[in-house]
Amino acid sequence: MTHETNNGKIHLYSPMKAIRRKCLDCCCGSSQEVRSCHIEDCALHPYRLGKRPGAVKREVTPAQIERLKKAREALLNARISSSPLIENRENLVGIQNEG
Repeated sequence: MTHETNNGKIHLYSPMKAIRRKCLDCCCGSSQEVRSCHIEDCALHPYRLGKRPGAVKREVTPAQIERLKKAREALLNARISSSPLIENRENLVGIQNEG
């Protein structure tokens, strides 16, 4: 679903957000009316609250958590080592040690 804004930009919505906006439009903008919608033969009814019905929540394993921690740490170390602030700091420390 697309929507053109006042400044001429086009905003793209995900399918779930587009369904939610359609339901709000159908209920005159009232989220309370969307929640209490009684039109159960509507194809969008199960999706009206912006969630997929029957979606299974994924469980994260300890091994996945460890992998994510290591990847985050590696990314952080890469950012720190390539930071110009670190290079300047090391230069300043070297100058202070000389003097």
